[in-house]
Amino acid sequence: MLSPLGLTLAYSTSALISIAAASAVINRREVRGGRALGLMLLAAALWAACDAIEVHLPTVEGRRFISQIQYFGVVSCAPFFFHAAMELARREHVLTRPVLALVWIIPIVSLFMAWTSEWHDMLWTSIELPKPGQVLSTYNYGWWFWVLAIQHYTLTLMSTIVLLAARRRVTRAFRAPMMAVVIAVAIAWVGNFLYIFKLGPWPGLNYLTMSLGLSGAVLAWAVVSEGLLDLLPRAREALIDTIADGVIILDRSDRVIYANNTAQDHLGMSIDAAHVPAAVRLPERNRSSAPWLGEMAVPGGNGTRWIDVRVDPVSDRWGDVAGRLVVTRDITVRKALEAERERLIGELKTALNEVHTLEDLLPICASCKKVRDDKGYWSQLDVYLRNRAAVEFTHGICPDCDARLYGQLKEQPE
Repeated sequence: MLSPLGLTLAYSTSALISIAAASAVINRREVRGGRALGLMLLAAALWAACDAIEVHLPTVEGRRFISQIQYFGVVSCAPFFFHAAMELARREHVLTRPVLALVWIIPIVSLFMAWTSEWHDMLWTSIELPKPGQVLSTYNYGWWFWVLAIQHYTLTLMSTIVLLAARRRVTRAFRAPMMAVVIAVAIAWVGNFLYIFKLGPWPGLNYLTMSLGLSGAVLAWAVVSEGLLDLLPRAREALIDTIADGVIILDRSDRVIYANNTAQDHLGMSIDAAHVPAAVRLPERNRSSAPWLGEMAVPGGNGTRWIDVRVDPVSDRWGDVAGRLVVTRDITVRKALEAERERLIGELKTALNEVHTLEDLLPICASCKKVRDDKGYWSQLDVYLRNRAAVEFTHGICPDCDARLYGQLKEQPE
């Protein structure tokens, strides 16, 4: 026997599961399919939450009002899933303006029908309160409800076919999570069928709401555990965090998806930075798959740091460019050594040029042996050489001078 408390617990659990799954998916909203899939799960959560409230409302007007609010989630689940399926299957080109109009016009009209249902019976012909001993109300559908149902079944069928076809084209590692999406859809199909046609042991029980919660759990597993929407699988993050080079993953809009600690230190980024600092000028995005190499000076509190940067396009499992990989390496020490080397080479070249000047003819005095420099001044030969070639002299006496100056002293007897 169903009780209001039991139904509330079941519907609330389904809503919480959908919210948790939506949170896991929306964290990856910048990846294809993430935003639409997250919005679909939020719509399912609203649907389930309204069911949990409805069982406690005693009047037809109250149940009609909560159903009108619920229809914001009801009419949007299938269209959002269609968006997600096309993006996951890399068929965004299908989502043209005419197609989007066809997808959303019936849900928008249905929402209008729900909020004006007091004045017509096109969506619901009547809403019956539970009979004594029961907790489930009965909604008798008008002809427009079946228009909405057919459109939703069509969208869901098309999405399922597209995902099944896409599963054969992805790499083996991603076939399991893609199949999980198909299984999640199949669960929702069964719940919807049981609810619309009032089947099962408790006719009127919203099996679709509870099946959407189960589908959300399957989708959350595919996203969180299997990396369905991840540009960077979690298993690789631990490895990247341990390497000495900086690694940054950018999405299609050059927003930072991931940056390891080294990259944050190299570029002066905060841990929650959404973009690379403006001082770091990356090359313009283009369609070329060739890497970009360059060096850049990054100002910091301890002075300017020189960073070697390599930028590569990152392809997703479909072969499309999904973002960019930026690898950084601190070359400040190397640049300092290169500057010191250039300074030493410059000094050696200057000295060599001065030494080369000694190869020319030198004006030298025939008497005192002084040398005339380029400015016309006469100086001793040792001074001239010391100024030109950075030569230092030591003093001594040659044998001839020794004999000439001190020979007589050496010849005197002791």
